[in-house]
Amino acid sequence: MPVPAVAITGSTHGIGYAIAEAFARAGARLVINSHLPDTGAAERLGQLTECHFVKADIATVAGAQGFVAAARERLGPLDTLVNNAGSFHDTTFDELTEAVFDRTFALNVKGYLFAAQAFARQVEQGRGGASIICVGSTNSMAAEKNSVVYDTSKGAVLMLVKSLAVTLAGRGIRVNGLGPGIVETPLTATGLAAPGVRRALERQIPLGRVGRPDDIGGAAVFLASPEARYITGQMLFVDGGILANQMSWEPAG
Repeated sequence: MPVPAVAITGSTHGIGYAIAEAFARAGARLVINSHLPDTGAAERLGQLTECHFVKADIATVAGAQGFVAAARERLGPLDTLVNNAGSFHDTTFDELTEAVFDRTFALNVKGYLFAAQAFARQVEQGRGGASIICVGSTNSMAAEKNSVVYDTSKGAVLMLVKSLAVTLAGRGIRVNGLGPGIVETPLTATGLAAPGVRRALERQIPLGRVGRPDDIGGAAVFLASPEARYITGQMLFVDGGILANQMSWEPAG
């Protein structure tokens, strides 16, 4: 059986790296990515599997398409694309600017779309088993104060998953999403370290803790696997129960 070839954007740290590591442990060959130079992620993953690093700015069409092309050059036909590169730039509503909007949507939405387009074009007709996974967020479904642009971009990812799934089904490409909840990454580290924040958040998460990047990796491997062959157009929320939880009437304590 051929060894799967997987390309993952934004994957040198945090959730993206954890997804890459999970695929590596499952035996896939990898191409990982960042818009910054690699600081050792490819070397660490290379101890588990064949792994290449491609520097590319996924927020540009050329960068997104170029990354997929470079990944194919290194691994041959790709089986799975994981669109993970993303960021949070919001500020208070009154201070939002066009630059913040453009920067957020370029990376969180435009990059996903054009990487998916390049991936679909390289999938060999009739090969089967190809899949795209887009990392969204619980913010795809529930809003957060002063997160207007980010929330809107992640809502767009949810609809992108559905639209791509319908559009690409005839080519044998499944498209699904992952919706992490609050996960401890470099992006959330400062907020989680603020006094009282972690305790306040964990009190509202049914499973009682903030997520870890490795909580997300196994779900990505599953969505790309033959066991998920009849799943497409879905967003799997890996959130410790956040979206299942109503407001609590219990006094704070």
